[in-house]
Amino acid sequence: MAKKKTLKQQDFQKKKLKVGKAKAKPSNLTDTSFVARTISLPNQSKINTNNSGTRDSTRTEEEVLKRISLCRHHSAVTRKETLVYFKQIIPKVINSKCITQMLSGCFPLICDEDMHVRIALLELLEEIGEHDENVLKLHSRAFVLFINSGMTHITPSVQRDSGKFLNCAIKYCGDEIVRSAWIKILRGMFGVLGWSLEKKSSKKTVSMGINSASVVNMNSSKAQKARDINLEALLNFVKCGCLEETTENASVNDDNQFIFDKYMLPEFSQPYQHLKLFTKEFISGSTIKGSPVTSTSTLETLSGISFQDYPARRKVLIEHFYEKIMEHLQSLIADGGECGKKANAFKGTLERIRLVDLEA
Repeated sequence: MAKKKTLKQQDFQKKKLKVGKAKAKPSNLTDTSFVARTISLPNQSKINTNNSGTRDSTRTEEEVLKRISLCRHHSAVTRKETLVYFKQIIPKVINSKCITQMLSGCFPLICDEDMHVRIALLELLEEIGEHDENVLKLHSRAFVLFINSGMTHITPSVQRDSGKFLNCAIKYCGDEIVRSAWIKILRGMFGVLGWSLEKKSSKKTVSMGINSASVVNMNSSKAQKARDINLEALLNFVKCGCLEETTENASVNDDNQFIFDKYMLPEFSQPYQHLKLFTKEFISGSTIKGSPVTSTSTLETLSGISFQDYPARRKVLIEHFYEKIMEHLQSLIADGGECGKKANAFKGTLERIRLVDLEA
């Protein structure tokens, strides 16, 4: 009895530890010092091991998606560095899914007020076009949307640079742009160059107002250089939309030529009109947005129509823009200089377009 009582008392007594000795481990201790190479779990899904190249591309795409939000950062330096990073990784992500999200985040920077950001964006778009121009063709609608926004921007420097982005768009996706935004771009470039589309009034009036177009055309070196670039952009746009490129494909005597033509894009709209298939005709008295469709329709009426073929674009250019462009080109030619040379070349192009339209 005394022995049992002593053992019970020991359970409630605190043992004194000797100096230099560790605490005694409990009898039910589980050893966890082992190292396991694999751990088997029930119902574990099989993990596919990817090669290093795929893992690197996945990491790059994830990094791109993380940095897209930096395009809206308040710091211009951060926005510029983001665009520079995107340019460096274009060869890796040009065919990936993240390119659409990247362009959606970058296009609004066409209207960025910082000059260095716009320059970095232009270099990025050039890099994309050099690697695969089809990427810009697929996103041409958004591209045109923000180019138009830049043309009507309140900041003069943004307006002046819109011609640079238009040149880039014409270089890589010109056919898509002239089809979808023919009149919008022409009207926008008139505003950037400070040209008026309104008819001159017979009454002599004095206007003291200053519009945004006149601000862009101030007599400064930057404005004059921008005017040369924008005039060249308008010239390239008119060439792309009105003059067909003569490409030397297979010879006429080639027996397989008619087979190839069936699978090529038609060079004019409604190619099956002679068979009365897939045709869309405006009957007399038809209207668009409540106004009758005639040969002398207003620009506001025609702005919502896409011009798919060269004759239609030439007709609109000659009816609504030809005389006004020639009028402004005469003054530029009289001024001389580099701008005068481009204006003279522009004049020759317009005369050639009119001659082609008369022969058609």
